[in-house]
Formats: sequence, structure tokens, C-alpha cells
Amino acid sequence: MKHRLSDYELDVATGQLVWNRHKDQMRDAPNKATLPLIWAEAILPDGSFRFQALRGNHKPYLELKARQQHLVTNCECLLLQRTTAKEQHRRLICGVLPRGFIVRNGGGVIIENHLNIIRPKKGAVDPPPLRAMSALLNSEIVDQLFRCISGSVAVSAYELSALPLPDPEHLKALDKLLRYCDIIK
Repeated sequence: MKHRLSDYELDVATGQLVWNRHKDQMRDAPNKATLPLIWAEAILPDGSFRFQALRGNHKPYLELKARQQHLVTNCECLLLQRTTAKEQHRRLICGVLPRGFIVRNGGGVIIENHLNIIRPKKGAVDPPPLRAMSALLNSEIVDQLFRCISGSVAVSAYELSALPLPDPEHLKALDKLLRYCDIIK
């Protein structure tokens, strides 16, 4: 498999927020200046997204200050947990951050740095369907490939960029299969 995420017209970056540098901006409830704060726990082992802040030091909202727009993500994207143990069933735990969630919450979210963000490149002509891409990254075979290139607990953007993947044309068949499964449910 000679293809990489860049062949799918996707970029990888680490979540922008280092939470312990912004403790004074974290909030329990939304207000006009807050946006949802997305923690790694929002991506469940089954690949689904659930907005939540369960740990004691986690808060669900961040109040933005002037000149902090660089922290905002305003497009549908994939979120992939950055820290997983070798003993876990899967090292790659990925889910889609839905566009509807972003729209319902002021047009943007803040993503904490224990998540990798995988999104279409600027100017991408034919980016892949994100749900199908998430299914591919959550698959056992891609997990095994990742384990071959990484022995660390960290899932870095660099390693994800280097991960061998099948031809992007094959993703169209996976997307079609996922849509068919939706119909027969």
C-alpha cells in the first residue's frame, strides 16, 4: 500500500488547545463568548462522537479571548485520539466531528491537544467521505499497520501521515457499503 493520507487530500494536525495553559478560560456552561471544548473522551471506542467532559479537571466550554481565533475549528473533520496504550484492543480510535454539531454550537469548536485533527486540505478537489475514512482508520488491518510503525503510546500526526493506506478509489466502495448498511437498518 503506497498511498498516504495526503493522497486522500487530507491533512493531519494536533488539536490546538493545551488545556492547562487555559484553565482560567474553561467554563461549565455556555455563554456568548464560549465554544464547545472537545476532549479525547468525546471519541468513543466504537468510533462515535459524544460531546462530554467527564474527568474532574475537564470543562465542556472554553471562553475565547481576543486573538484566539487560531484555536477554533469550524469544519467537519475526523478526530483521532493521540494517546492510546499498546494493550488496548485498537490503537487508532477515530470518529467524525459532525458539521451539525459545529453549526448548532456557534459555528466552531475548540479541540484539545490529546486529539489529532484530520481534515480536507485547503482547496481539496475530491476529499473522501469522512465517515468512510473513519471506518477505514478504525479497521483492524489499519490498526495492525499502525502498530508496525509505532511502539509509542502517542499517535503522532507524523506517524498518521506516514501510515500506508489503500488506493483512495477503494474508499468509494466502502462508502457505498456503509450507505447500504444505513438503508437496511
